[in-house]
Amino acid sequence: MIKSIRNIGLLLAGVILFNSCKTSFDDVKPATGTADFTSYVALGNSLTAGYSDGALCYEGQKNAYPSILAQQFRTVGGASVFETPFLTGSNVDNGVSPAPSLGLFATTPKYILKYVTDCKGASSLAPGLIAPPTDPNSEFYTPIFNGTYYQNMGVPGAKSFDLLRHDLGVLGNTVNPFYLRFASDINPGGTSTVVSDALYSNPTFFTLWIGSNDVLGYATSGGSGIVGGVNPNDITTEALFDSSIVNIVRAMTANGAKGVIGNIPDVTNIPYFTTVPAKGLELTDANDVAALNTAYTVYNTAAQAAGLPAISFQLGANPFVVQDLSAQYAPVGGMRQVKNGEYIILTIPQDSIKCAGWGSQKAIPVNYVLDANEVSNVKNYTTKYNNYIKKTATDFDLAFADFNSFFKTFQTGILFNGVTYTPEFVKGGAFGLDGVHPNQRGYALIANYYIDVINSKYSSSIAKVDVNAYKGLQFP
Repeated sequence: MIKSIRNIGLLLAGVILFNSCKTSFDDVKPATGTADFTSYVALGNSLTAGYSDGALCYEGQKNAYPSILAQQFRTVGGASVFETPFLTGSNVDNGVSPAPSLGLFATTPKYILKYVTDCKGASSLAPGLIAPPTDPNSEFYTPIFNGTYYQNMGVPGAKSFDLLRHDLGVLGNTVNPFYLRFASDINPGGTSTVVSDALYSNPTFFTLWIGSNDVLGYATSGGSGIVGGVNPNDITTEALFDSSIVNIVRAMTANGAKGVIGNIPDVTNIPYFTTVPAKGLELTDANDVAALNTAYTVYNTAAQAAGLPAISFQLGANPFVVQDLSAQYAPVGGMRQVKNGEYIILTIPQDSIKCAGWGSQKAIPVNYVLDANEVSNVKNYTTKYNNYIKKTATDFDLAFADFNSFFKTFQTGILFNGVTYTPEFVKGGAFGLDGVHPNQRGYALIANYYIDVINSKYSSSIAKVDVNAYKGLQFP
């Protein structure tokens, strides 16, 4: 019935390939300043691990921002070895990893750009999943710790309080299979935590970027969790978040280590939430408009009686129809049109919009919508968490990386040697195909921001890296 709906599968049609200018940097005379980089450890979640395109794989780990930082720290006396718990088996090629949000040894195939045929038979270049390997789980049933402690302690799926949990990586426990791989003590009742394992390296310098998952799971699931819970889709309480950050930093600085604490980006600025426009229903046929308006006659009569807005359509861009299970909309069947400031998440099935009437003839299910109340929860708790992080950095006299502000600079674009990077899905050049995690160039931009913060706080002179030299989006 609907002749034209805005199609994110066609986002690639206007991609511009940039030929950047020849890279040049001012000569930087390396200097340590007041910090000591001889032993560097990175703590965090999937962003620290190098997760991208929906998976953790060897190439992503190799070019994670901590690996980039460790490389640059070597110019100012940093250690020649920076251990990462690399994936080494068949999963490397296909980038398959467990799904931490499920807490199971499930597989999540990696996204790549490929030609995808939609329900209307049209083929376009768009993100698609590659087939899983024949033995996708093998690496995650076999712990790899052999007495060598790791310096990249990024644990995908980890929340703030998870870095202090003794049960996070216990054999037979499904809390976090990523940490199980390289935890030093996987026995029930063991004492291993992410922080305690990090301390075995006797770090003189550390980066801590944790906390986004304390609100991200709630957001990416369309607000399916609760405020004040500890499950993957819940928002962590202020008290638990604050105490976790303070206790992590207190442990890391007990022997005089210096470092950087990063705050949390506003997740509603990332492609996962900004790619599918709320007014994404494009109507180009007057007959379609008339048919839809007629179909909602009964709804609109009930809405008028309940004092609620009508559902109406016109030629051009229209807001999608979405579920609303609140008591307010129960009398009209639990649906309405999406409002300004609300978000349709990236994982909504496009074929359901194109061929099954989602968003027009049928309401989009709530798990694909972040409504106004849920957006408010996400933003409020992000602000509260960031206040605690900033205070902790000040109290312990550590450098503070304001990633919330840094990620907002993507909105207008970050120019690096002739290439502009933005948060636009696919075309922006900095984010991977899962819409949440950066690609390798994005991680290089993050590493350079860390270096700016470190140089400013500790009077060091560490050179930044050539962002354009890292791998960006790969076309077939």
